[in-house]
Amino acid sequence: MEKQVINRAYLETLSFTDLLSLADKYGIDVPDNLNRSFLIGDLLEITEELKKTTDSDMVISSGSAAVLTGNKLPETYNTTDIEAVLRNPAWAFVYWNISESDLHNLKKGGFSLSLRVCSLAQKEDVKPEDTYDVQITFSDREQYILIPSGKQFVRVELVSTVKNSCRILASSNIIEIPRCSKLLADMQPGKDDGMAPIISLSGMKELLLDHYKSHRQSFS
Repeated sequence: MEKQVINRAYLETLSFTDLLSLADKYGIDVPDNLNRSFLIGDLLEITEELKKTTDSDMVISSGSAAVLTGNKLPETYNTTDIEAVLRNPAWAFVYWNISESDLHNLKKGGFSLSLRVCSLAQKEDVKPEDTYDVQITFSDREQYILIPSGKQFVRVELVSTVKNSCRILASSNIIEIPRCSKLLADMQPGKDDGMAPIISLSGMKELLLDHYKSHRQSFS
């Protein structure tokens, strides 16, 4: 029977129905409004806990029957790639993998690693209109990133740098940022001009203030 290690890359290939079925096997209570990315996170957490308690790694067969194996999970799956998943219009979750050969060459050459967040004017654009970098370490494999305000398309690149030279190791899928009403997008804490009475009654002032306190970096 063919066996497949449970990891994020494998779970991303499953349909939401298959993920729910797997969650049911592990006894995970899934609320009605739980989205796909958080469900995958819950599955990864419980498999990690099972690995700690059994000192074995959890694998799943192609028929979705869970079994245990004594083989250790490799640190890398010998591919270099990166993926980005939109959490909400302000934040994205990015995860990546680096092949053994690339990792060896990077460490040997004294390279540093970073995530380059690229804002695109159009989905088809190759050259970004704006970028910023987030420094990461060789052991990092995931990161939340702040999406620049007012952007519609974002791509994340895994970049290696040494001295003044940089190389793109992998590029993520392009994620599209949902657009809201311009009136709502321009609202800021303490800025009451133009706020319709019906919006004020909805509690928008309190919501903006709470968001500002928790995520003030997303306000330009």
